[in-house]
This record gives sequence, C-alpha cells and structure tokens, in this order.
Amino acid sequence: MDVVLGRALDLEDLYATPDDGNRYEILDDAIVMTPPPGTGHQSVVGELFVILHAAARKRGLKAFTAPVAWRIGPGYVPEPDLVVADPAAVTPRAVVGRPVIVVEVLSPTGRGRDLHEKRRIYAEGGAGWYWIVDPDEPSLTVLRLSGSEYDLAARVVGSDVFETDDPVSLRIVPAELVA
Repeated sequence: MDVVLGRALDLEDLYATPDDGNRYEILDDAIVMTPPPGTGHQSVVGELFVILHAAARKRGLKAFTAPVAWRIGPGYVPEPDLVVADPAAVTPRAVVGRPVIVVEVLSPTGRGRDLHEKRRIYAEGGAGWYWIVDPDEPSLTVLRLSGSEYDLAARVVGSDVFETDDPVSLRIVPAELVA
C-alpha cells in the first residue's frame, strides 16, 4: 500500500506520469521508469507485431505494441512490449482481464525484471502465454500458464523454427526477427 496516497497505485496514476519519452509501469505498487528502448529492440518488436497481428486477427483477437497498459489490478499496471487480447478485454485506456499472450523483448535495462519479476506478475495476472525474446542470442522462450505458474512450452534459438496453432497459428524464426 502506498503510504503517501493511502491507496494502491492504479491506472490513473500511470496516466499521471510525465510525457517525457521514458516508459512507466506500476509493478508491485511502485512506479518503475525505464529509458526509451533502442532501435534494435523496437525493430524486433515491429517484426514480431507484424506476425502476431496477422495471426491474432484470424482468431478474432487484437494485438498491441507498447506503450499499452495492462491493468491487472491496483498496484499492477505493466506495459508489455506486445499484448494479444480478446477484444472484450480492451478498453479505451488499457487491456483489462487476462491477455492471451504477453511478450517482452529483452533489453539491457530491463532484462532481470522481464525474466523474473514480470514472469511472476504476468502469471499472477493470468496471461495465458508469456513469450520472451532475447535479440542478443537470438531466441524465443515460450511459457504457458499452468495453474499459477508458467511452464516452458518451447525454446528456439537462432534459425530454429517455432510453429504453433495454440493460441494462434504462426511461425517464428528468432534470427529473422533481428535480421
């Protein structure tokens, strides 16, 4: 609980952060600021968005790139790099409820947070799938929610191919995301 406000931070607090080019999220009831991602990171996000957007539309789902808030609840409003959600979970200001897929592309400033803290938060929030892309390796780690934790569903590296029909039909080659 935030002592100064007397309540947990929430979506309205995220929207009150400065428009200064940095990214803000609410994690564990704290406002977390990270510098804007670099061009390599954003290039990977863009490549992945093209793939996910097309696959999501075929299943009647919506795909978004950051900054898009996912309101898990008071004290938890992260901004994943990519979100795939049912249109019923999309409001004008945020995704609410449980996204189908959340994706983080690792960067030097957020690597540890994405691998550990966000894995826990996203599982607690009920995101069905959590995908982690490491552009340096390059690799894709696909985690599937099982109960209250994520299990490893797949891990592909370099020119290996990830193909799936669940939860959307697509094909991803990590090396092609960074090419």
